[in-house]
Amino acid sequence: MQQIFRAFLDVILLRKGPEDLPKSPLLLAMAIVMTIVSQLLLHVMVETNYSTDLFLEFATELLKVGSYVAVLFVSGFISRIEQTMTAIIGCTAIMVLLFVAIFILSQPFIGHELAGAIAWFVTPWLILVEGHIISRAIQQHAFTGIAIAVLIFILQLGFYVTFSAGPEGVVS
Repeated sequence: MQQIFRAFLDVILLRKGPEDLPKSPLLLAMAIVMTIVSQLLLHVMVETNYSTDLFLEFATELLKVGSYVAVLFVSGFISRIEQTMTAIIGCTAIMVLLFVAIFILSQPFIGHELAGAIAWFVTPWLILVEGHIISRAIQQHAFTGIAIAVLIFILQLGFYVTFSAGPEGVVS
C-alpha cells in the first residue's frame, strides 16, 4: 500500500506518469473509493458560506472523468484508459485530502475565509498534475496536456456554476 501511495505521490510531484502505475481494476476501484471518501470529507469538514450540493460535486467529477476519457478516445489512446483514470482519480483524491488538511489545520489560526483562500491554492497544482497525466497518456508536450486540463477545468466550473444557479440565474 505504501508503494502505491508513493507512486501517486510521484505523479503528483510530476516525477512519474500514469504509465508507472500498475494496470489494475482493483487499484482503479480503490482510487474511486478514495475519491468518494475525500469528497465526503470535503463536504462534511469544510463548512462553506454557500450551499453545496454533494450530488452536483460528484456530477462535476464525472464530467471531468468523461472529458479525459473523450480525450483518450479522440487521440487514439483508449487502451491507456485504466492507468490514466487511476492516476487522475487517485491524484484528485489525494489533492482533495490535502486541501481539507490545509483548511482544517490553518483555520483556527487565520480564520475561516483566509484558510479557505489558502487551501484553494491546491487547485492550480491539481490542474498542472492532470495536465501532466494526460500529456503523458496521449504522448504530447506538457503544454498540450496543461491546455487540455485548463479547458476541462473551465468546463467543470461552467457546469458547476450553471447547475448551482438559483431560480433567478444567480449563483446561490
